[in-house]
Amino acid sequence: MTLTLEQWQYPIGRYQDKAHYTSAEIQQAIEVLSEFPEKLSSILSRCSEEDLDSPYRPGGWKISQLVHHVADSHMQSYIRCKFAYLEDRPTIMNYQEQDWAEKSPEALSNDVKASLKIIAGIHQRWTAFFALLGPGDFKKTYLHPEREKPFELAEVVCFYAWHAQHHLAHIIQFKQHQT
Repeated sequence: MTLTLEQWQYPIGRYQDKAHYTSAEIQQAIEVLSEFPEKLSSILSRCSEEDLDSPYRPGGWKISQLVHHVADSHMQSYIRCKFAYLEDRPTIMNYQEQDWAEKSPEALSNDVKASLKIIAGIHQRWTAFFALLGPGDFKKTYLHPEREKPFELAEVVCFYAWHAQHHLAHIIQFKQHQT
């Protein structure tokens, strides 16, 4: 089966933000984030060195870069969540994810062990943090300077659950379509 570029880019579909997230959606997102490191490690255990050095889709990053990107992105988000919780609507620092994935020397390495450790540790802390928040805490926000809008923690947890599943699906899809 030949996939379209859209299917390669968004194997689980594009993220759909909402005006309101239910407590059930938030709890489901926390569970997804909790399970993600193990699922990622499992699929990567079936990847060869050649796989790690291969783009996960035509024109995409190498699988190893994708793993490093997830570590970088989820570290950034965890810190942003802490700022949102501890400060009154802070403006978070932006980072250029493409530069981090394409210009940072360790992100060009096929050795993903350190990034997997980061992901496991961040997700353990992040999900513990989210699990201890009260319903009103998920309304706390940070301001994204590039997007010029506030993000509630409820949206952040749901978006990053999607983000984790999105990139996991990239690797699964790659493995399914190997020739």
